[in-house]
Amino acid sequence: MTDRPDENPEGLLLDLDTLITRPAIRIDGIRYELVSPEELSVMASHRLGVRGRRIEVLSQSDDDDDGVELDLLITEVVREVLIDVTDEVFARLSGAHQMAIADVFTGLLLRNKLGVAEAMATAMGGSRIGAKLYPDFSDFSGDRPRGGWWRRLLRWFGLT
Repeated sequence: MTDRPDENPEGLLLDLDTLITRPAIRIDGIRYELVSPEELSVMASHRLGVRGRRIEVLSQSDDDDDGVELDLLITEVVREVLIDVTDEVFARLSGAHQMAIADVFTGLLLRNKLGVAEAMATAMGGSRIGAKLYPDFSDFSGDRPRGGWWRRLLRWFGLT
C-alpha cells in the first residue's frame, strides 16, 4: 500500500473515503448542500432508489392522476436530499427547480453505482463498463427502453 492518496496502485478496485464531502447547489445565490450518496443508510438509499424508479415510470405517463403523484414524489425526494433549506426558500422552488434538483441527485447516485459496477467488471476480468466480458454471449440489451431519464443519464456519463 502506498502512503500517497493520489496514487492508484496496481490491483486497486475500489477507492472508498470515509470523509464525506457534500455536493452543493445555489438557490438565489445562496449555497445549499445536498446529502452525499455516501452518507445514506442502506434503507435511505433503497427508499430513494424506489422513488426514483417510480418517478421514471410516472414521467412517461399521460394520466393527470400520475402527474399529481409525480409532483408529490419529486417534492419528497428534494426535501430529503436538500440540507438546511428553509420552508420559505423551498416554497419558492418551482416544479422545474425541484425536478432539476432530483435529477442532479439521481445523477450522483448513478455515478456511485457506475463506479461500483466498474470495479466489479474489473474484478471479473473486464476492461470497462459496456465492454463485453464474454464476446460469444448474445447481447441482451436490445429490449432496453429507449429515451427518457435513463438514456439521458447514460449520455451524461458517456455510456451511449
